[in-house]
Amino acid sequence: MDINSAVGREQGITDAQLADLATFEKSAHFSALEKTILRYAEGMTQNPAEVAEPVFTELKQYFNTAQIVELTTMIAFENLRARFNRALHIEAAGFCELPVDHPVRKAVVPWQ
Repeated sequence: MDINSAVGREQGITDAQLADLATFEKSAHFSALEKTILRYAEGMTQNPAEVAEPVFTELKQYFNTAQIVELTTMIAFENLRARFNRALHIEAAGFCELPVDHPVRKAVVPWQ
């Protein structure tokens, strides 16, 4: 999320969206399309990856097959980078400062 938050800000992602990412379903800062994409990304990020059929059906309302393949590729790539960094204990570079009580910051990291 670190470098992606910096790049995302350049593309128009707001600080409010970053702050609400863990609770995006309840957030007014995300559109229906954005929530659909985030649901899809959550499903792909589970281990094992498990995208519910209603989520995939909803995704097809917004994107054609080629676009879904491209989106899937990018989410898979981000999962690869996250797992790579985690395995090698590569820490964030400080591009994104989350609040102390944010769920991501509260997560227990084994090597700390």
